[in-house]
Amino acid sequence: MESERACKIPDDHAGHICELENSQEWDILAKVTSNPSMKCENCGAVANSGRNLCMPTELS
Repeated sequence: MESERACKIPDDHAGHICELENSQEWDILAKVTSNPSMKCENCGAVANSGRNLCMPTELS
């Protein structure tokens, strides 16, 4: 189901891990993933903040 995997924060999508990887923004990626506490339910990427993920959830 496509709608279940949609980005929860589309206005911030340009700053999400998936888009940063597509844009090859390696320096930014290193900064936003240096101390991860959140995980994306869509792709499994981890980040310091949920604002860098499409479907953020806390790491367990």
